Amino acid sequence: MRLWMLGSGSKGNAVLLECGDTRVLVDIGFSSRRLAERLQQIGVAPQSIQALLVTHEHSDHVSGAPTALKRWRWPVHATAGTLHAAAALLDGATVHVCTAGVPFSVGDLRIQPFATSHDAIEPVGFVATSARSGARAAVVTDLGCATDDVRAAVQSVDVLVVESNHDEGLLESGPYPWHLKRRVAGKQGHLSNRAAGELTTQCLHKGLKQVVLAHLSETNNSPAVAHESMQRVLRRTKYRGELAVAPQHGVVGPFGDVAGPGGQLALF
Repeated sequence: MRLWMLGSGSKGNAVLLECGDTRVLVDIGFSSRRLAERLQQIGVAPQSIQALLVTHEHSDHVSGAPTALKRWRWPVHATAGTLHAAAALLDGATVHVCTAGVPFSVGDLRIQPFATSHDAIEPVGFVATSARSGARAAVVTDLGCATDDVRAAVQSVDVLVVESNHDEGLLESGPYPWHLKRRVAGKQGHLSNRAAGELTTQCLHKGLKQVVLAHLSETNNSPAVAHESMQRVLRRTKYRGELAVAPQHGVVGPFGDVAGPGGQLALF
């Protein structure tokens, strides 16, 4: 199984998962043109994608859906709440309702949705497991806190894509108005660098090979700050895998079977 980050942050998100001949996209927060350009960079035709998984209805995760679904006719998997909230964007698509805690399959991938704490209608993260190798990858972004459900879901994964949205000090001293600072830092907001470190250490095991920091704020964080924060935490553990930061405006990967050279990887 291999995973690419096609862009991650408040201006758009998309993750590609591949297992054998199976390809699924997690979220589509970019235009279909931009998505096609980024897929072309890794030699993937949009027509080869077999399903779109949507974590929640916020525009940076689903805004590209209308045009892409008309062009490529992907079936959509999302919770009932997300499907209702994003109905206008998903009009005409073949939709499949998924439920947190209830796995489903797309080709060679077994997908496990899990509930997240975010200010959306019925948001989820996803863990994908290869039916061939048993390799597992978790995509967990857009959450204000790591609940017991989240911690349980991301145990024993090989690749962990985890939100590291903001530095708490930079958010506090930054330009956001007070109400927005409260929203970002709240339990239904976004995960801080510190909280991302706590969640990662709670799911460390000898099989975890790659940690990818995602959904960084361009105002209240930076790749260097997020990387250093997580690196500082991991140095106190037995983790000896790779640490990467996913950019907003580019592709990074693959993670999983093969680690690509462009992933800002740091070996411990």
